[in-house]
Amino acid sequence: MLKEITKATESNSLSLDNRAFHRSVAFGVIAAGFFFHLWFSTTFWLIPDEAYYWLWSKHPSLSYATKGPVVAWCIAVGSFFFGNSILAIRFMALLFSIGTGVLIYFLAEKLFDSRTALLSVLFAASCPIFSIGSVLMTIDSPSLFFWLLSAFLFLQALGQDKRKYWIFTGMSLGVGFLAKYVNAFELLCFSLYLLFYPDKRRLLLSQNYAYFLLFSFLFSLPVWIWNANHGWVTVHHLLHRGDLTSSFVIEPTELIKFLQEQLLSYSPFLFLGIICSIILVLWSASFRSSQTLFLLTLFLPAFLFYTFLSLHKAAKGNWTVTAVSSGMILLAYIMVRLFHLPHIKVLLVSGLAVSFLQTALLHREDLSFLGIKPEKDPLLRPRGWQSVAIKLNEIQKKFHPEYFIANDYALASELQFLIQSSKVFIPTCLQEQTQFAFWESYPILHNAKAIYISNDQSRLLPECLKKEFSKIEHFGGFWREYKGKKIEYYSIWLLSSRPTASRLEN
Repeated sequence: MLKEITKATESNSLSLDNRAFHRSVAFGVIAAGFFFHLWFSTTFWLIPDEAYYWLWSKHPSLSYATKGPVVAWCIAVGSFFFGNSILAIRFMALLFSIGTGVLIYFLAEKLFDSRTALLSVLFAASCPIFSIGSVLMTIDSPSLFFWLLSAFLFLQALGQDKRKYWIFTGMSLGVGFLAKYVNAFELLCFSLYLLFYPDKRRLLLSQNYAYFLLFSFLFSLPVWIWNANHGWVTVHHLLHRGDLTSSFVIEPTELIKFLQEQLLSYSPFLFLGIICSIILVLWSASFRSSQTLFLLTLFLPAFLFYTFLSLHKAAKGNWTVTAVSSGMILLAYIMVRLFHLPHIKVLLVSGLAVSFLQTALLHREDLSFLGIKPEKDPLLRPRGWQSVAIKLNEIQKKFHPEYFIANDYALASELQFLIQSSKVFIPTCLQEQTQFAFWESYPILHNAKAIYISNDQSRLLPECLKKEFSKIEHFGGFWREYKGKKIEYYSIWLLSSRPTASRLEN
């Protein structure tokens, strides 16, 4: 039965495949997505991570405490052309989105055919996290681009076995590592793929593969050099982030949370379709080939690693985005192979419709029609900052503070982008495992005044502020609002430092 399906679908694919038409449609979808997101990117404020990375870009470095340097470097490039604007911060993400779409197409076409490539692009366009990732300048944008570029160059290296392609693959993987550490998994992915094939195993000991490893390491050096000079703080952060500093206790609810995040991040159709495609390839020899096994080796190591971590503490939905990109190509291939089956056509059309609908919802201003309260609405989180800017201006005119202090790095970064004429810090006792610990902190001056702003609902002051400032006055607070919706409440305190008796005696 499977052999008959294979012959029928292969002949159908050959008769209907029109590379020029499929490329035109695919590139049209990519271009349309770019121009739409170019407009959409300026319709809402920065998310906290973007503001934080923008702040990094103002402090050039080989690397940073929690992430590699590429995201900051990209924002610096955007700022060079467009100044300190939202477009400047997101511009490189928009360019990466074009590159990612093109790479998905050419990778799928190289592995299979142009119909699979077109369907892969449609899957990516309909995927919620891929779509919103085309706008936000986070570590995922460059990470995904260089993950796919490395995979494509690796295939070129295998096909032609020219040293330059092995070197280019290593360079791409190294830069990808500087964007997001998960890209290091491609070393394992490529090695496993070569290990699975007896006629390719010799490459693992070849000079070309040694050059690939060497250039991967050389282009990842900034992270190693910076960490060697800063007590390997990134390693400690990653262990803490994965909750690996405590005993590994299996928590079934955490695994369920992880799977829920995957369903929401990639849409139920795409995520479940990818899982089913992997099972089908592993179970049926008819669907197993060097191409599908290559995609499996790109998907399984990273995905299984985060699944394992989620037995203890749930990984975030976006952590698996690089692995899922190869899973989408695999799903597209399976859909094309089985497209002649009536129920597959219905499943594909309805699944794409649901995915596009879910993605469209992310481009709304809010989800109030679903009964979600404003303070819980994820779409309102990057909105209403103009109202905060007005309040900050009033505070500056009333108190004339030397600087501001916020209760965490996220709020401090957002406020710093709002009021670029003033300095914004976080309390000294809360700087650990943030980049603020490596920058100059706030000075405690005689008669100095500072404003402390907190979105902590407990409205408690950190102990270090009580010790550092001799006078603390609470002045109520205000709401961040958007079109009459109250999103987040901020408490404010006036902090001042006056000479103590001991200082006067000295």
